[in-house]
Amino acid sequence: MAYMRLFRRRMSSEATKNSTHVTTPPPPPPPPSKSISASYKRFHDKRPHTTQFLQAMVVSLVGDSLSQLLITPDEEYQPLRTLKVMVTGSILSIPTYRWFLIMARYINHPHKVLSLAMKCVANQLCFAPFFLSSFITTGLLWQGIYNVDEIIANLKQRVPIAWMNGCMFWPNIVVLNFTLVPPHFRGLVNSGASVVWQAYLSWLTFASKSTVQHAIEEEVAFEHKVEHKMTESLHLSEAKSALLAAEKKVVDAVGTSSS
Repeated sequence: MAYMRLFRRRMSSEATKNSTHVTTPPPPPPPPSKSISASYKRFHDKRPHTTQFLQAMVVSLVGDSLSQLLITPDEEYQPLRTLKVMVTGSILSIPTYRWFLIMARYINHPHKVLSLAMKCVANQLCFAPFFLSSFITTGLLWQGIYNVDEIIANLKQRVPIAWMNGCMFWPNIVVLNFTLVPPHFRGLVNSGASVVWQAYLSWLTFASKSTVQHAIEEEVAFEHKVEHKMTESLHLSEAKSALLAAEKKVVDAVGTSSS
């Protein structure tokens, strides 16, 4: 009997010891967020090129539709042209995405402002000419223009004006992307800005040569007016400075003579 009591006591003590070492199971992981931004991030992280490709198709669809409906409302809407722009934009979306990754990785400076300035300059000098030339050339080929000399003539006419307008538009997007936007959303912000830019490029690519030439002449005339106004303002400022200097000399001369 004493042996049985000792055995029971030992078994109960071991059971108590084991019960003190039982750990509670870890809590289940939180369910994934169902917000649009979180879903977009997960899909982008998993398939970045597919995401950029689909984004570009949507941007091209909206951009060219706006171009046809708002910029040239008198002309009949051409769905085939929109399809061509969608194909072109989706193909160029992959180089655009890779280029932003290259800028983020290699074009940097310890000073934040200098880093942004370097990205803006690199984007306009290195990537913009390639993108504009590729887009416009593809658009000309879609229109059945295969003559090399004619393609080059169109590029000489359209690429410089598009590049100058891009210099006023895209640096703002680059600064926004690399200051406030997380990396996985930069392509989305870029796509949003591209809707406006796409509408402009669609018009520039598919408009007739005479229409583009007329628009360029109007833009040059506007730039000349701005320069003329700035020159007049500068001359007026210089005249005011000269008048103030003359008045000061008169006051000094009167003060000297009176003393």
